[in-house]
Amino acid sequence: MRLFNVLKIIPVFTLLSISIVFTGNLWGQDQEEVFSVAPRYPKAGDQVTLSYDASQTPLKNRDSLTAVVYTYADFQWNVKDLKLERTEENKWQGQLKLEPGIALINCVFYAKDTLDRGGANTYSWMINNAPGSYSGWGIMRNPNINEDFPQQLDSLSFIEDSVTLMWLNNEMRDNPSSRSHIFYSGLRLLQRTNTEDQTGRIKEELNYILSLPALDLKQQYDVQRSLELITGNETYVDSVENALLSKYPNGVLARDRAIKQLFREADPDERVKAYNAFVNQFPEEKFEGITTTTEELYYDKLFRSIAYTYILENKDYGFVFDNLTNASYTNLVDYAWHLVSIPYNNESMSLDSLQVFADRIFPEIESREHEVPKAYRGKLSPNQWKAMALKAAASEYLTYAKILNEQQDYKREAYYLNKIAALLKYENTEYNALYTQQLVRQDKMDEAVSFIAACLRQNNTSPEMLQVLKNEYLKSGKELSDFKDYVAGLKTGAENQKEKEALLTELIKKPIEDFSLESSYGGMVNLKDQLGKIVVIDMWATWCAPCKKAMPGMKMVVDHYADDANVKFYFLDTQEYVKDYKTKTAAFIEEKEYPFEVLYDAVNPENGKPEMVYTKYAKAFQFSGIPQKMIIDQNGYLRWRSTGYEGSPSALADEIKTIVEYLKAESKS
Repeated sequence: MRLFNVLKIIPVFTLLSISIVFTGNLWGQDQEEVFSVAPRYPKAGDQVTLSYDASQTPLKNRDSLTAVVYTYADFQWNVKDLKLERTEENKWQGQLKLEPGIALINCVFYAKDTLDRGGANTYSWMINNAPGSYSGWGIMRNPNINEDFPQQLDSLSFIEDSVTLMWLNNEMRDNPSSRSHIFYSGLRLLQRTNTEDQTGRIKEELNYILSLPALDLKQQYDVQRSLELITGNETYVDSVENALLSKYPNGVLARDRAIKQLFREADPDERVKAYNAFVNQFPEEKFEGITTTTEELYYDKLFRSIAYTYILENKDYGFVFDNLTNASYTNLVDYAWHLVSIPYNNESMSLDSLQVFADRIFPEIESREHEVPKAYRGKLSPNQWKAMALKAAASEYLTYAKILNEQQDYKREAYYLNKIAALLKYENTEYNALYTQQLVRQDKMDEAVSFIAACLRQNNTSPEMLQVLKNEYLKSGKELSDFKDYVAGLKTGAENQKEKEALLTELIKKPIEDFSLESSYGGMVNLKDQLGKIVVIDMWATWCAPCKKAMPGMKMVVDHYADDANVKFYFLDTQEYVKDYKTKTAAFIEEKEYPFEVLYDAVNPENGKPEMVYTKYAKAFQFSGIPQKMIIDQNGYLRWRSTGYEGSPSALADEIKTIVEYLKAESKS
């Protein structure tokens, strides 16, 4: 049975109100005044001019516009960035070379964070008589089957299944050869629009497709996907899959099965051998145009598991560095996190070794920003991909900048700080601290003061930044006694007030059990003995990177209350698993010059580990993980608790101060 007959459940509509056949325009005169293509009847290979009049759109009165152009050619989507220039007629225009097989053009126009998709009509242009033009136009507007279409249209433009079937009918009427490219979409719609079982029709269509002389990779995958529409026909499914494997032994299905088999291989040596054989049988360049569900689910995980298994079992980094060019962008960023950022944060590897790793991984990450990976090809434009890639790697680039800073490679540090400035500047305290250091080294003190003041407005500053600000404040002849008010004034604003109000909504009032723990100051500390005082407890461990990153902020608040005998701070060292952890803890506190009284958690009799108070409180107050901040009021009630660290020392200090000052005022009322 021919697919045209299979889909002939909807009569072919006569196109009375749509001027496609004669004009190439998909909507009518009004919309054409906004968007048009010249020449009016373009064809493959033409250099065309796309025109956009923003005067009646959400993008009117903008100084600059860009466009992303989605072209449908040879039944595949391609995505391009298009530079637009304003004409004397106050329109925006860009030049586009149409690729072979072009069937449809769709545009989205941008100005910063605002976009215009064209509403119900879209900004689309159909190439007359081109195979794929009708089917592409119908499929892209059907939200039930358009997952391969790279951008989400305005919902006003969506069409129903029956209308999409009409467009597929039109495609088959004018271009019968399109059948082998649109059969999967047609079968899905057929199943969606009929209540009776469609297994027979699906089988007929697949039998026809399999009878064709040769299927490309996408057609092979469409056969695989079509089999998912059939239930309870294992024998037939097996026969089709066997036919695919027999006719295409190095095709899509064979590759999917090889990926799964590789993933299940437990022996690391055998897995590497099998992987090398896999790469030879299924060269990556051959499959650049197709991404299957199996590949999405397993391939990156498989690649990482080989790399990390060798590292963990053999301390062998060979697979990682020998296969950097074969690793996906996701895996490269994962390498940066696991092999550079984690050991840097945990201080478990020397700076020299970290830089050796970073100097090999980061150039490869950076080079991939200019190449849209196949999983996003046809979905994201080069500029969209670059922005997405940079966002995914920004925190790793920051780690690299910190390493370069410590190695005094300030030129390269400045390069990476500039690279991620749009994402992290003002928003990330670690970035802000490095950037402040850079300004100070360059003796740009006025700029440094202005920058620190701007960071304070967002409460993302470090103690070192505040020290720079204080030094410059005093150099200007102002009084030290006024500095706190100056800093507080910089932080004032609606946003900071909202944060304080939101913080106070987190207050609780729960009884808390006593503890008796050894203190680094000597003797024992009992919680019950602190009645009448506000007690701040910070649970931490020497192995916990976020715990240690939070300590500069905790030092700020400890210093703030240094002369207040009614506010006590205890740093409860818990979950330490090395024998000499007390010595290690004391050395860390001394090295950092933290004025902290450390309490050592008691041994849990159930497992013999120093975590008894942590375990007791975690169960009572239903939390997990450190750092864990707890504030207990003057009457011995737990009033506030927080897990983790958000990254800003000044914001953390202000959080603690806000709660403490509230509890002080409450006790007086």
